[in-house]
Formats: sequence, C-alpha cells, structure tokens
Amino acid sequence: MLLSSSSTRVAARMGVKMLARGIGQTDHHHRPLLQLCCTSSSSAGSTAPTSLFSATNTTTTTTSTVRGTQERWMQRFESESIPEPETSIVNIIAHVLDLSGPGEVGNHQNSALNEAQMAKIEQLCQCRLARMPIQYIVREWDFRDLTLKMVPPVFIPRPETEELVELILQQMDTQRETLFLEIGCGTGAISLSLLKHAPQSSAIAIDQSRYACELTRENAETVGLHERLRIFKHKVVDDLPAELGGQQFDMIVSNPPYVPSVLIPTLDPEVKIYEDLRALDGGNDGLTVIKAILRIAGRHLAKDGVLWLEVDSTHPPIIEEFLSKHGELMGLRFLASYKDLFQKDRFVEIAKL
Repeated sequence: MLLSSSSTRVAARMGVKMLARGIGQTDHHHRPLLQLCCTSSSSAGSTAPTSLFSATNTTTTTTSTVRGTQERWMQRFESESIPEPETSIVNIIAHVLDLSGPGEVGNHQNSALNEAQMAKIEQLCQCRLARMPIQYIVREWDFRDLTLKMVPPVFIPRPETEELVELILQQMDTQRETLFLEIGCGTGAISLSLLKHAPQSSAIAIDQSRYACELTRENAETVGLHERLRIFKHKVVDDLPAELGGQQFDMIVSNPPYVPSVLIPTLDPEVKIYEDLRALDGGNDGLTVIKAILRIAGRHLAKDGVLWLEVDSTHPPIIEEFLSKHGELMGLRFLASYKDLFQKDRFVEIAKL
C-alpha cells in the first residue's frame, strides 16, 4: 500500500522515534495489549474493543470528509502530544481508504467518508492515542523498495537500516554467488532486500523470536524470495544452531540489540510498550550481543569474508579498540565505520583474516 521511498523520505514520515533493531522480548507478554488495539485492524468498519476505547470515543457524524477528519485528528493528536501527528493520521486514512500510499490522501481531501470508514478511522486513531506505532496500526511499511508486513511485537525496521543495506550493496558483487547470514532478522527486511538486489545470493536468517521467524518467512513468500532463504529460531549466545555448526559464510550482517539496559526505561512508549525489548537490550554496555556476534564471525566467516554491524554511535571506537586487542586471536580486523544520514557513526565493517 505505502509508496516506496528513500531513507530520508522514510525517516521524515516515520510515526515514531526510531532507535534500534533486532530480535524480541517475552513475546507472550505483549500479546493481550496488542490484541486489544489492533486484532481487527484489517477489517474495515469493525468496532473497537470497549474495554480500551469506550472512555475516549470521539466518533461524530458531522465530520464526514477526508479534510475534516484529517484536521480533527491532527488537532487531537497534537493536544495529546502524539509524535508525528500528520504522519499518523495521513497513513491511517490512506490505509482505511485503500489508497496506494499516504501521498494520495491530498488528492481526496473533499471525498466523503461513509460510516464504516469513519468508524474504522476512529478505531485506528484510538490505537495511535494509545501510542501504538503507526507501522503496527496499518500492518505494513516500506523498506527500500519492498513493502513488508509488520506485526507486533516484531521489531520495526528503521530508516538507518536502509542505509546499511545500501552501503552493503555498494560494496558487494551482486552478480557473484554469495552465502550470507543475518543475525536477528525481525521482519526479514535486511535479508530480503539484499536477496532481491543480489540475485545469485542465498541467505540464512536467525532470530530468537518465534514471531519474527514466522513473519520473515511470510514476508519472504510474499515477495517471492523464500526459495533462497532458510530461517532458524535460535538465540545467539556463543554459537549458531547445531545444524550450522560447520557452515562458512561470505558475509554476516546484523542490526543487533545495542541499547544499554539502563536506558530501556527511558525509551518512547511506542517502543517499550509494543516492541520486543530483547530487540533493543544490549546488556550493561550495549555490547553483549555484539561481542557474541564477533565470536561467531571469527568462527563462521570464510577467509576475506565481511561482517557488517549497525551499532550505537558510541560503539565503533570501542569495537575498534576491542579488535586491536583480540582481533588477531579471533581472526578479525576492523576495517571502517560509516556515518548515517544524521551524521552519527552507525555502521561498522569488519573483515575475516
């Protein structure tokens, strides 16, 4: 449904502050609240659960045009300090009207809305008032040139991660047969984008969340790339699943959890209420999972293979120093770090000796 866009345009229209990406927290913990908000978000005209919405129901019959509805909900979102109020309501209206993307809403400002559409907009706006990310509300989002299904609590891919994929593709021989591993696949965004643009490549993706593995598989089937992708449910601690014990990869890529545990309570409600916190929590210094990935890369990267990481902006010099001390023993060498569109050191390239 949503229009494809560059990283900058995606960043501009994001309905929530974007932080990290990765793997899940206790999946069952999130389900009851998530089911209250959006289990019926795909059925137009359905009514919202009274347990969540009845106290704040604002449905009216007087505002029946797209313009009037958009203006009313923008004001409501602004008054309740909802981030990106215009992005939120425009995406909701586009979803309910089944438009090709939010950019189309401007062409329908004078269109009348029927009662079912008004009720559906009301329901989804109440989800947004409850600080549910817009990506979960509309149930899909663009990642580069792919439109992927988004299901809570699987981590939502961020604009910076699109930059990581672009960086990899710029340096990757996309016509060469390549086997790569993604650690913490989430929605499958990284693997699927790389597979689409490197037609001779194949991939293995792992994630500790069952929901993430299922969603990656579904998205892979939807975009027709499932035959080149194998998926394993596995928590990264010291090594890969037993089935991959002797496997060597040309490349490993990961956007792992890298937020220090102490900062988790300070995250936006959209993140800490709805997304899996294991996708964010990187331990005391934010480097717990990253160091585990370095150990895996030392064992499973083929000679001259490359490890790509998306990390916190404070991490590249720490990783470089760590590898200056331990890299030779691990068979790894720090190559470079790269800035994201916000000019923060975000991506790290490491080679296998």
